[in-house]
Amino acid sequence: MSLPPRSEKSPRRWDLVTPQAAFSIRDTAEPFVFGDAMWLSNGYYYGGVLSRDLWRSTDGAEWTMVSDATPYDGYSEMVVHDGRVWAVKGSVWTSADGVTWNQVLDKTPFGVRGYGEVVVLNGCMWQLGSGNDVWCSRDGEKWECICADAPFGPRYGSAVAVHDGALWLMGGATQEKGDPPEKHYPDFVTHNDVWRSVDGADWECVTAHAPWSERQWVVAEVYAGRLWIIGGFSNRESCNLGDVWYSENGTTWHEYVPKPGFSPRHEATPYVFDGSLWVVAGNSWPLMNDVWRLTLG
Repeated sequence: MSLPPRSEKSPRRWDLVTPQAAFSIRDTAEPFVFGDAMWLSNGYYYGGVLSRDLWRSTDGAEWTMVSDATPYDGYSEMVVHDGRVWAVKGSVWTSADGVTWNQVLDKTPFGVRGYGEVVVLNGCMWQLGSGNDVWCSRDGEKWECICADAPFGPRYGSAVAVHDGALWLMGGATQEKGDPPEKHYPDFVTHNDVWRSVDGADWECVTAHAPWSERQWVVAEVYAGRLWIIGGFSNRESCNLGDVWYSENGTTWHEYVPKPGFSPRHEATPYVFDGSLWVVAGNSWPLMNDVWRLTLG
């Protein structure tokens, strides 16, 4: 699967699959791909209202509710590991089918992380973000702190992915005052750096300032052999972002053109499924429940 040449006059565009999916408008919904379907878990609604539902779709157009009251913690990070689905937050739950859930740990050692991320690498689940510590587990029950003080500091709203045999953390915000203070949340500073680790313990800053602007609440996926970041929120300018960038090595980045058809947004829900990169829902001020798809190759 290859990207269109940068000189190509008509690169592949994003296709709108549905302007309004069956699930309600939301951001911060958690994605996972399991059993030949995209699954969407929970989400934020206005006023801090949590949608505790779970949905699945095989085509992005038709979505079926699996549960209207998921038993795991709200906003749990969802991953597929060892042939099962896992929901990780303040506790850990697992399921063999996405329908019946069992709790394997009632209290995680790292606690509830507002914007933590869980990914899978080398047979382990890794928890990072919303702190400067990094944890891993093979069974969801026993967690080990691999790094207590990562050099990127306590990050919030970063993009996290697994690519080329390594963990990646990109952008996000730290709680400190900038000079001058950033516009929307003056007690936070946003970043556009990129960090990489093959073992979760030793981290390398592969670029301190990527060509994409500083942002938080940005999401990432790995598609067509490249890291992709999608949208986010500019704390400096107090606005949503709608740009999409990709990189093979985390150092050299290219903006994908043409501009996406979807509106600028933060905390969208991304997937790689059925040979495509998907962007679902998110917060565009207003919240959205649309579904978009980019297919290369």
